[in-house]
Amino acid sequence: MEKKQIMSCINLLLLSLALLIISLSSTQNFASASLDEANALLKWKATLQIPNNSLLSSWTPLPMNATTSTPCTSWFGVVCNDYWSIYRLNLTSSQLNGTLDQFPFSFLHNLSHFELSLNHLFGPIPSQIRLLSNLVYLDLSGNKFSGLIPPEIGMLASLKTLHLFENNLNGSIPKEIGRLTSLSELALYANSLEGELPPTLGNLRNLARLYLDDNRLSGQIPNEFGNLVNLVEVYISNNFLSGPIPPAIGNLKKLRVLYLFQNNLNGSIPQELGSLVSLQGLSLFANNLSGPIPSSLGHLTSLNLLHLYQNQLTGPIPTELGNLKSLTELALSDNQLNGFIHSSLKNLRKLQYLYLRLNKLSGPIPQGLESPYMLELEMDNNKLSGRLPEDLCHGGMLQYLSLSHNQLIGPIPIGLRNCSSLIRAQFDFNQLTGDISNSFGVYPSLDYLDASHNNFQGQLSQNWSKCKNLTALGLGHNNISGYIPPDFGNSTRLQRLDLSSNHLVGDIPKELGKMQGMLYLSLKENKLSGVIPQELGSLQNLLALDLSTNKLNGSLSKYIGEWEHIYYLNLSNNKLNGKIPSEIGKLGQLTTLDFSWNSLTKEIPPEIQSLVSLESLNLSHNRLSGLIPNAFSKLPGGIAVDLSYNELVGPVPTSFPIFKNSTIQVFQGNPGLCGNVTGLKLCASQIMGKKHNDSFHHRVILVTVLPLFMVILLCSLHACRKQKKTSLPVKQLDEKSMECKPELGGSTGPETDK
Repeated sequence: MEKKQIMSCINLLLLSLALLIISLSSTQNFASASLDEANALLKWKATLQIPNNSLLSSWTPLPMNATTSTPCTSWFGVVCNDYWSIYRLNLTSSQLNGTLDQFPFSFLHNLSHFELSLNHLFGPIPSQIRLLSNLVYLDLSGNKFSGLIPPEIGMLASLKTLHLFENNLNGSIPKEIGRLTSLSELALYANSLEGELPPTLGNLRNLARLYLDDNRLSGQIPNEFGNLVNLVEVYISNNFLSGPIPPAIGNLKKLRVLYLFQNNLNGSIPQELGSLVSLQGLSLFANNLSGPIPSSLGHLTSLNLLHLYQNQLTGPIPTELGNLKSLTELALSDNQLNGFIHSSLKNLRKLQYLYLRLNKLSGPIPQGLESPYMLELEMDNNKLSGRLPEDLCHGGMLQYLSLSHNQLIGPIPIGLRNCSSLIRAQFDFNQLTGDISNSFGVYPSLDYLDASHNNFQGQLSQNWSKCKNLTALGLGHNNISGYIPPDFGNSTRLQRLDLSSNHLVGDIPKELGKMQGMLYLSLKENKLSGVIPQELGSLQNLLALDLSTNKLNGSLSKYIGEWEHIYYLNLSNNKLNGKIPSEIGKLGQLTTLDFSWNSLTKEIPPEIQSLVSLESLNLSHNRLSGLIPNAFSKLPGGIAVDLSYNELVGPVPTSFPIFKNSTIQVFQGNPGLCGNVTGLKLCASQIMGKKHNDSFHHRVILVTVLPLFMVILLCSLHACRKQKKTSLPVKQLDEKSMECKPELGGSTGPETDK
């Protein structure tokens, strides 16, 4: 019995020894493999360009006595499993510059997470990536990889996340990606991928997120997309997709985001989209979708964002959209929608952005349309009529309001007058009325306001100067009267001021010269008088100035040369006098110069030759005198020029490019001008030249024709003599037979005696 027990103990010891030997052998093999992985990575690192302070500086060559734990514990981005084999490699944002040509794919069999995003890696993605058969997460995004997506990527059967976005990849999406049935996230956006979407994508039934936007993909959306029942987010915007939206997308009940904007999709919006009850964001803008907005969209009660603008949608806005009580953004602009704005939209109490511009909507703006949280409201370029709702800006948060190009009437409501949150407001091209002095209040954040082309009357308020952030103010084409308040000069941030086509009187305030940021100033078509204040010379950033059709007098001063950036200058239809200052030559950016219908005198300054950018020059209806200067020879052809009705004299230099093909309309009304232009008299030198040419021409004719006449006469006499000799008999002839008679119709009959 004892012997059996001893034998059992011996056998147990032998078995334990064998297991120990096997374990030690395996550990040695694992250690060897781990060191091989590390050395292989070091060889790849040697091919890269890496800064000295790179995070990979921890990847140092292994000493002879290195243990397997060295790379796993001290190397940046390396994580090992329990067997000291690398299974995670994360080198995101490590300033790597190079390729994957020497990457040790064949050594890293256990790699499950491979992240190289946000580096400077380039070249193709090698087909050897298939050797990473245990890969679950692959992120090569934010690099400069180019070429095709290798079809071999479809062999990574365990892959759940594939990020290749923001590279330079081209070609089509390989159909082999359809084999990645474990995939839950596919991000290929911001590349140059082209071709059609492979129907095999419909095999990815575990896919939750699909990002293919910002590529060059074309063709139709495959019906197989209806199989992706686990999809939560779809972004295929900014491509060239065409054809209809497949109704099968209505099967994607888990879908929360569907962005297909900026493609060439056509046809109608399918009613089936109303089945996507989990949808929070639907953006189909900038396509060619047509037909009505389906009423079924009213079922999407979780929807926060609905963007359908820039399509060809027709019909009314469905009343069912009033059910979308979670909606914060509704954008239906730039379509062909018609009918009234239904009052059901006032149920959208969370709405912050409402865009209905560029449609054919009519009728009044409903009372209560604006929610308490409204930030932006755009309804311009429609056919809206009636008065503005009294409750506009009742929430006190409205920042952007655009109602221009409608048929609105009546005054500005009190709510808007006190809307201190306004940043930008457009009321232009309506029929709004009221006293301009109290129609608008003080807006501390206001940047832009345009109320031009209305019927406002009254005088300008000093409140505008209290809008300290105002950069653009348009009040032109109204019935505003009175003076321009000098306080306007305190609006030092103002860059655009349009007070044109009103009934303003008095002087231009010199205080306007303090608005040193002014770019565009138009005071045309008023009744302003006095001189142009020299303080306007301080507006050195001025790009366009129009003071035309007023009663301004005085002369043009030298300060005009301070406007070196100006491209449009119109001072026509005033009472300006004196000469055109030579400083006009400093305005080298001018494309339009109009001094017509004034009383300017003396010569056109030669400095005008510096205006080489001119496209239109009008100096007509003045009292300019002297010759047309040679400076005009420096100006290019094709300029619309008018020098008519002045006191210019001398020849018109038609050889100058600017006057090529010019007609009488350019020069008429200048009695002293002459030249080779139809309708102008000839110059004295041209008349003398004509007489000389005529005399010479006559002499040429005499010298040429007279010898020819003599030759013809001699030949005729010779012919007559020859005829006599051959036609008379040998007898003696009487004297009559010596006369030479011409033959008429051949031979003649015998003469008949009388």
